[in-house]
Amino acid sequence: MTIRTAQRLRELTVAQGTLAITWLAQAGCVFKTPAGTILYVDPYLSDYVYRMHGFKRLMGTPVEADEVEADYVISTHAHGDHLDLDALPIIARNPRTHFVGALDCIPEYERMGLPRARYSALAAGEHLTLGDVTLWGVYADHGEGTPHAIGVVVECGGIRVWQVGDTAYRPERMQDAIGLHPQVIIPPINGAFGNLDGVQAAQLAAVSGAEYAIPCHFWMFAEHNGNPAQFLEACRELAPKVVPVLLSQGETWIYPPERRPS
Repeated sequence: MTIRTAQRLRELTVAQGTLAITWLAQAGCVFKTPAGTILYVDPYLSDYVYRMHGFKRLMGTPVEADEVEADYVISTHAHGDHLDLDALPIIARNPRTHFVGALDCIPEYERMGLPRARYSALAAGEHLTLGDVTLWGVYADHGEGTPHAIGVVVECGGIRVWQVGDTAYRPERMQDAIGLHPQVIIPPINGAFGNLDGVQAAQLAAVSGAEYAIPCHFWMFAEHNGNPAQFLEACRELAPKVVPVLLSQGETWIYPPERRPS
C-alpha cells in the first residue's frame, strides 16, 4: 500500500542538526524540524486557480487539504497558487494551525473568519518567532500589482532556507536575504508573470552563496512554463559551487544531506 505524503510527514523523525524539506509542487514546501514543528509555505492543494482564472492544474497534489497537519501555514502573497482560498478554510478547521501571510493576505484571513489570534502579518524587514523557528520576511519584486509580496527565510537550529517567493531578478535589492547567508535557496524557475527563469534562478543561487538550490514553480499550469533542465545546465555554468537538488512531488530531502530520517 502506498503511504500518503501526509502520513510520512506525520511519522517522520528529524534528527538534531537537520531540517526536512518536502516539495508539494508549484511553490509549495513543507518544513519539519527536530522538535516536530511543521510549516507549510505556499501550499497549492486545490483547483482554485482553475476555478477563478481557468488555468488547468497539470500536477496532482501529494497532500489533500483535509490531510494537512500544520503548526504554521505561510503565504508569501495573495495570488491563488500561494494563498489557496479553497484549501485554506479546510486547513483552518484544525485549531492548532496558525497562519502567517504577507500584508495582502490579511483581508483574506479576515474574510475566512479566522480569529485575530490565529494569524500574523509579515512584511519584508520583519521576523517572527514560531516555536523553534524564526521566519524572516525578505524582499521580493512581483510587480506593481503585488507590492506586498515577500520571500521568506526559514531558520531553525542555525539552518537557513530562503524560499524566494515570486520575484524578478533583483539581486541588488535582495541583500536582506543574502545577508542571512542561507545554506539552501528555493527559487522559482518558470520565467513567466514576472518570475525568474532557470538561468536567472541559477544566477541568484550563485549570488546568494547557498550550498544547495531547489527549483520550484514549474509544470503546474501550461501558462506558467518552467524548464528544470535549463536550471540544471545554468547551475553547472553559472553557479558551479551550488548543488542543484531536483525534487519530485512529495519527496522529502534532508539538510545537511548526509543525515537521513529515521
